This record gives sequence, C-alpha cells and structure tokens, in this order.
Amino acid sequence: MKPLAILLAALVLGCGSRAGDDGWAAEVDGVKIPSSELRRLVDEQMEDNTDAKRDDVASEALQRLVNDQVVLNLAAKRGIAVSPAEVEARLRDIHGQDWQDPDPRYREQVRREMILERMALADLGDRSRAPESAMKAYFQEHRADYATPPRVQMRQIVVAEKAKAEALRAQLEAGADFAELARANSIGPEAADGGQLPPFAKGQLPEAFDRAFELDPGQVSPVIESPYGFHLFLVESKLPAHEASFEDVREKIGVELSERTLDDLRREWVRNLRKKAEIKVNERALESLE
Repeated sequence: MKPLAILLAALVLGCGSRAGDDGWAAEVDGVKIPSSELRRLVDEQMEDNTDAKRDDVASEALQRLVNDQVVLNLAAKRGIAVSPAEVEARLRDIHGQDWQDPDPRYREQVRREMILERMALADLGDRSRAPESAMKAYFQEHRADYATPPRVQMRQIVVAEKAKAEALRAQLEAGADFAELARANSIGPEAADGGQLPPFAKGQLPEAFDRAFELDPGQVSPVIESPYGFHLFLVESKLPAHEASFEDVREKIGVELSERTLDDLRREWVRNLRKKAEIKVNERALESLE
C-alpha cells in the first residue's frame, strides 16, 4: 500500500474492503463518494496553495467529504431537503437578482451546503442560541465595531473626457438639473438613478470619492479625475457619526455568537455521527491521486 492510501485508510473509521471500482473514493453507509469529486477538491486546493503536500491536502479533502456525507445521509433519513427554488433564492441572495450560472455543479454544491446547514440547525439550533447576558457582554466589548462613521450622501456624473465634464459643469452652474444630466451623460452604473450613490464613509470607495467630504451640502465639485474617468459630485447631505445601541445590533450579535457556538458544537456532533457510520476507503482510487 502506498503512503497516501495508508494515511487515509488510517484516518477513516470502520474501513472495510477497499478493492475494486476506482470510480469511488469512499463509501459511507452504502453511499459512494465519487473519486472525481475528491480529485476536484484536491486540485482546487493545490492551485490555491502550491506549497502544500498533496497527501495532506487529499487527507483533509477526503475527511471533509466523508463528514458531509454522514450528515447528508442523516438528512435523507429524516426527509430534510432543499428544493431547486430554494437554491435559486440563495444564489440570488449571494450574487444579485440578475445573476445566472450555467454550471450545475455549483448549484449542487450550494444545495448540499444548505442541507448541511439545516441538519445542523435541526439538531443543534437550540443549544447554539446565545443568552442575553452573553450578547450584552459582547456588545460592551465590541461597541466601537458597531458604530457608524460620518458618511456622505451624494450624486455623481462620470464621463470619459475631461472636456465633456467641464462642459457639463458649466451647464450645472447655469442651473441645469444634476440628476437629469447624470441620466443623459454619465457612464456610471448609477446613471439611471440620476447618479445617486448609497451613503458611504471615507475610505469605503476609491480615493477620489473622499473629495466629497470637502464639499458642503448642495455644492458641486470641480472636475475630479480618477482611473474611472472624470467626475462631478453633488453632495446632498452629510450624515453624522452614529453610535449603535444594543437594541440596534442585538439580532446581528445573536447571529454572530450563535454561528460561533454552532461551529464548535458541529465538530463534536459530526464525530459522534461518524462513530455510528460504516465507512470504507477505496485504496486504488486514492493511489491514483498521487
């Protein structure tokens, strides 16, 4: 047996006969994990970390696949599933309403992750909820992290040529409507909204946008050059800094603390599930990863 196969076989609990079909890397309670899936994970991680040892990467990837399959099998027994419509909604939450993806493997990956989440919450959700006292203590310790810095609410016009920007500024000085000029001339993605940008703090956008903090509400900037073109800014309002109260961020803190606790609980939960599972490793498929 080659070193990689020895390492992985030792790591997996309840190993049985492993000879035969090279199309699967491991089997969990009769459900085979395709060797192609293991190879894909290993190749992806090796691309991200070229200095890593392939044996170590393969070991970690196999353990992850086995852990996931143990939980997926339990979810199947309990009838916990995720519909295509729910997957679509999650994808649009992540990527935006206009997002489209032709790769069915990515959708399958998201579907599996959603099932894993639901299964963990079903078994561990009650235990992972943070008590009120813990949330308040966390808020006091991290109060500054939830404060909102001063922000600017503004519109912009951005064009490719400086001469055009100067001409538009002259029209604004003559009384033209900033929003209308933005709709008709700006090449920015917010042009359809009259150049309206969401409120932003200093440093949140490219450096040129920090010039807006030098303007008073109602003031139009001079022409400002950036790597994106030539800009005109109209500051509509300046929003002062705001220190959040506990009630403002209570729900957010609860989610953050619960997610941390859930991660800790999940590791022990998966270990216990593995002890009850029959897990086999296909040595021939693993040897081909070397």
